[in-house]
Amino acid sequence: MVDENYLMVAVLKGLMEDKNYAVTVTTVFEEKYFDDPGITEVFNHVKRHLKEYDELPSKDIIINSVSGDTKDDVLTLFRESESTDFSVSKNYDWLLDETNKYLKDKAIKMAILEGIDIIDSGENVNTIRNIIEDALCKDIKTDIGLDYFGQLSERLKRILTATDTRIRTYYPSLDELFNGGFPPYTLNMFIAKVHGHKSNIMTNIIGRQVLNGVNVALASLEMSTDMYAQRFDANFTNLDINRIYINKRLKKQFITELRSIKDRKENGKLFIKEYPTGKATVNDFRIWLRELGMRDMLPQIFFCDYISLMKAEGRSTGDLYKDGKAISEELRALGFEFNIPVVTVAQINRAGTFIDFDSLDMNSIGESYGIPATADSMIIQGQDEDDMVYKNEIKWKCVKNRLGGRVGDTGKFYYDGRSLKIYDECELDQWIADAQRTNDERSLFEREI
Repeated sequence: MVDENYLMVAVLKGLMEDKNYAVTVTTVFEEKYFDDPGITEVFNHVKRHLKEYDELPSKDIIINSVSGDTKDDVLTLFRESESTDFSVSKNYDWLLDETNKYLKDKAIKMAILEGIDIIDSGENVNTIRNIIEDALCKDIKTDIGLDYFGQLSERLKRILTATDTRIRTYYPSLDELFNGGFPPYTLNMFIAKVHGHKSNIMTNIIGRQVLNGVNVALASLEMSTDMYAQRFDANFTNLDINRIYINKRLKKQFITELRSIKDRKENGKLFIKEYPTGKATVNDFRIWLRELGMRDMLPQIFFCDYISLMKAEGRSTGDLYKDGKAISEELRALGFEFNIPVVTVAQINRAGTFIDFDSLDMNSIGESYGIPATADSMIIQGQDEDDMVYKNEIKWKCVKNRLGGRVGDTGKFYYDGRSLKIYDECELDQWIADAQRTNDERSLFEREI
């Protein structure tokens, strides 16, 4: 641990000699982080001078601007600085690292003390978490963003050689639409009417991902953990969900096949956790993901079933638009925090249930228009009777797509009513063949004349 007095002398030299260092420190630090009144005074003067004149003040300007009891502290600090052999230019990286450590240490200690004051005063303790999180985010090595032309080669190399940054759905039509899958930091949505296969499409995407080695976490605000797990039982074994637990022959087949699937070395992990309907917040999910991370089990993608059953953090405004937008922004920010994509579902609103499929768009989502405004991709599912060949068809169309740019594309899924498996349009032959295993119908759609 570096002696704090020595570090403060080094910080003083940095503030007085190196403009880049001074700008960085005065941007991130707060004066309350310094214990020494002398360095606090210098810090404030450098910060004001930079703002007004865009240059560093001289030692004489600072000394002659200080009055009162702190002047002696400033003079003492400058004398120590002159007698200390420290080169900012030669030790810049060290100074930056040690200043950053000091910043993080002071920020979290001050946040904890502030939290104690809030508890003692009887104020809203929910603000403590925000104060602690802000302190944990303090960092002197600030990311200034992408220099588009200056980092052109680096950026293109990163994009062209990256193979694992996007999490595939393993549905060929969706992966093509989304340029290979869901990237981190994104909120992706599937929209449908009641009983429109919303939870089912998530189950099927998750099933494919897990069998391909992807680690997944699924938060359910509607179905119990066991009820969701039963869907995966049917999905993984491709057997009738209503018979695998009661039919003697199927039960034996189901257990044997599920054990075989469990033993596959290439499987990812699947975590399912239920939350009270209408009570869970993003913070509840954050706590769970952190727990998984602490056990070295952090998922690569997070699913939430579903966003309209969530509660906004803090007190509700009573405004559906504001609350819906806040929840969607918090959910998207969760993906940024853990460097993973987030997938959820929502329902078509009442007006959308009375119009044909072609007319459905982002305005058709229930609860709040703030939700689709925040989402990065949106797929609407439904049935288009003018285009149906089989009864068990799901038509989909993309109404928002920041992931690949193509909007308005449409396609079909085929579903098995017994195993609840959903097949891509290019998997029609497999869907038809699997009927022999599940005993589900593959009836043609009959139009009313």
